[in-house]
Amino acid sequence: MSNQHPVLAPEDIPSIALGSMNDTHHEEVALVNALGTLLQRAQDGDIDEAAISAALDEWITHTEEHFARENRLMQEYGFPPYAVHAQEHAFALENLRQIQQQWAQNREVNDLSNFVFNNWSQWFQLHVNSMDNVTAQFLSSFVD
Repeated sequence: MSNQHPVLAPEDIPSIALGSMNDTHHEEVALVNALGTLLQRAQDGDIDEAAISAALDEWITHTEEHFARENRLMQEYGFPPYAVHAQEHAFALENLRQIQQQWAQNREVNDLSNFVFNNWSQWFQLHVNSMDNVTAQFLSSFVD
């Protein structure tokens, strides 16, 4: 049995100036960590493809809502670099949908694990520390 560890520990989530965005990031990381646990179990031989698929679906649905809410707020309050941030959201969501499609086709645990534990966790921390940080500072003048 391998040592299981979270994809991203909650205390490692960058904190930004808007509480609602922080809450959303914590919800997302909880979903990703639940998927990560299933993937680690699968790598140890305890594969539950249905649970992995359901966790992946839940994460993507949450991410779609998360990005749509941020995009709405940026548009509503006239965030100047809205287009850049929204494009980053579109790119990230496209990557998520592609990995979901790959999983649906080949049920390859290692590919999905690599994406979740490496690609996504690096992207998420960078995105929150850069784009979300600036966006939250801007939006904090208007919303809680």
